[in-house]
Amino acid sequence: MNAWLTGRRGQGLAVGVTLLVLAVVWLGMLAPLQGWYADRADTLLQRQALLQRMQALAASVPALRAATSKATDGAASESVLLEGNSDALAAAELQEMVQRMAGAAGASLAAVETLPAERSGSWHKVALRINLNAPWPVLMDVVRSVEQSPTRIFVDDLHFHGPSTAGATPADVPIQASFVLYGFRQAQTGGGT
Repeated sequence: MNAWLTGRRGQGLAVGVTLLVLAVVWLGMLAPLQGWYADRADTLLQRQALLQRMQALAASVPALRAATSKATDGAASESVLLEGNSDALAAAELQEMVQRMAGAAGASLAAVETLPAERSGSWHKVALRINLNAPWPVLMDVVRSVEQSPTRIFVDDLHFHGPSTAGATPADVPIQASFVLYGFRQAQTGGGT
């Protein structure tokens, strides 16, 4: 037994045990820590992208205000705001616009939920939660149509869920998308909501 602990065999055994301990430490501690770090880095990148998007939206507020002053003066033919004398009518208009956009892209809405309107000063934020299933190119056409709409419609809380793609090309696989679309309408001064 002592022959294994001395000489070349002992050195080989010591190197083997050291490598085994290093492998256990790597697999048990360092690899999960590296995975956690990568997940946190992805989260940070997503939050930075969200921050940039929100800053761009905040920068568009003066343009929205200028457009609404033109619309109320009668100078603008198309409003960037949602029309309607109430939040329910504005939500119905928003839903109709989204259905037209989805139909033009070749998709149909799976579910539409009207979210409670939020009032901020003289503005009402009217929002819908949309669910639809469509291949990736069709989903991108819908999002592109929303962004190119003359009425300012914003996309928020965007989630994609897709099945595993065993044997199918990614463009053909239907993806479930869930997102919130919202726009603004000007509050009525005569006591309307």
